[in-house]
Amino acid sequence: MSANPLPIQPGFDLYDHAINWQPFAGIENLELTLCDLDEERSVVDLLVRFAPNKTVTMHNHLAQTNMFIIQGELRMYEPDGSTREVRPAGSYYRGTTGDAHSEGGGPEGAVVFYSMRCDGERNVLEILEDSGNVQATLTMDDVRAAWAAQQAL
Repeated sequence: MSANPLPIQPGFDLYDHAINWQPFAGIENLELTLCDLDEERSVVDLLVRFAPNKTVTMHNHLAQTNMFIIQGELRMYEPDGSTREVRPAGSYYRGTTGDAHSEGGGPEGAVVFYSMRCDGERNVLEILEDSGNVQATLTMDDVRAAWAAQQAL
């Protein structure tokens, strides 16, 4: 006997009201929640919710960062502000390191699952000025502190 597939529900939206969204210090137009911190494998999993039609600060992923767009669309931008690509819900991407860019939500915003494979690296992400100079660096120590703070809520 074959299993009946679940009916597809066009327009189904993620019910994210129970998620404890937190601001990301120094980056506007997004909120996040850490899902898991695997210290042994240096993997950080998180959900990010982007505001509609807004971009975040230019940044550079120092860790391999894979993503799955859960809801809305994720728009990727070149350092000059031009649109690189639009990633719709249901899309999976394997990111690259050393790739300065900005990103943001489409008309309905976006909810994206990120998995950062830090491979024992201490630094995870660089926040860049418009000129491309490094303004701040997010480290594994920062991630550990955020994880501990979130667990204490």
